[in-house]
Amino acid sequence: MKFLLLLSLPILLGGCISFSASEATSPEYVNACANREQQCREVCGSAGVQGYSCSARPGEGIDFKCECRKPGQAI
Repeated sequence: MKFLLLLSLPILLGGCISFSASEATSPEYVNACANREQQCREVCGSAGVQGYSCSARPGEGIDFKCECRKPGQAI
């Protein structure tokens, strides 16, 4: 029984060891554009959105563009 406990000890302690990968993932890029279109609509309000684009890539950053229509411009 003691032998079994000694064998299971490294397995149990192994779950307490943490490590990090050499190349970190970028979770901020995964959801970077998720709600940007809605935010653009809220900013433009009743004038409306004329142009919207959003792209996010690790190493390239986030490219976000929101253009509102001019008041009185036809939709």
